[in-house]
Amino acid sequence: MTLMGEKIAIVIPAYKHRFLRQTLDAIAAQTCRSFTVYIGDDASPQNLEEIVADYADKMDVVYRRFDTNLGGTDLPGHWDRCIALARESVIWFFSDDDWMPQDGVERIVKALKHRGTGSGMFRFPLVVIDENDRIVHENPPLPEYPVSGYQFLLDKLEGRIYSAACEYVFTRDLYEQVGGFVKFPLAWCSDDATWVSIGEKAGGIVPLPGKPVGWRNVTGENISCSSRYDKEKMAATRQFIEWISAFYPDRLRDRELRHAVKKYTHTILHYSLQDRYRLRDLMGMCCSLWHICPAVSVSVAFRMCKLKLRNRKNL
Repeated sequence: MTLMGEKIAIVIPAYKHRFLRQTLDAIAAQTCRSFTVYIGDDASPQNLEEIVADYADKMDVVYRRFDTNLGGTDLPGHWDRCIALARESVIWFFSDDDWMPQDGVERIVKALKHRGTGSGMFRFPLVVIDENDRIVHENPPLPEYPVSGYQFLLDKLEGRIYSAACEYVFTRDLYEQVGGFVKFPLAWCSDDATWVSIGEKAGGIVPLPGKPVGWRNVTGENISCSSRYDKEKMAATRQFIEWISAFYPDRLRDRELRHAVKKYTHTILHYSLQDRYRLRDLMGMCCSLWHICPAVSVSVAFRMCKLKLRNRKNL
């Protein structure tokens, strides 16, 4: 099936080969052919080009291998250079190991036609899948109405939703207006800050109801599951909190935001970092929280110090 109208750029920053064929198989099976796939190889030590070559006669695909690995030092910068490969005005930012439903492109094209505008941001439902394609988590159903960038932020901070890049489709004009991806260490929180920014510019994130996209979370292959990058995660979380206070200066008195930031910080420190940080690092985090609310800063400091003391007694 081919729908006339807007052509979509499916942009994939690629480094790993393990699930790349499965991802490309899902794209090649799309019911609507109004798309071009752009694959930016981040100087991978694996032979991604050989895999991509097998799809040259199945869909419109552009492969570019970059001479230098940028993801190791500036992952948002690599994302930006991959998007720069595309010429289309609508971008579906994907990854090298995720999965899309057969009618994904078709739903995007229909939504663009329905809105009657060349500018917008859209979001698919999301499930989290493991290395065997088993669903290990499913987000709540999307609301029937557009969600503001602020509401998305609250949902993410409160832990009501998972969020992954493969959910989001946006127009190039909005992406350029916000200056590309927000940069934090290891891109930790970078995508969330960027979706908030684009969502606000778009006047809301429009739902694309139907079958979900699948975000693959494999132990040992995602930084969210690894303890190797605790220092960078700590730094990025601090920067994200400071970014929130600067982006929403008129919301800092909102109880919802204060509660959400407090809950998010506790989740990162206790569950993601599993209390693997020094008291000096905790004080630095609380200094960042002070910009949002001194009471939240004190509350987090007290709670996390109490947890650390309890853990030491249990050793």
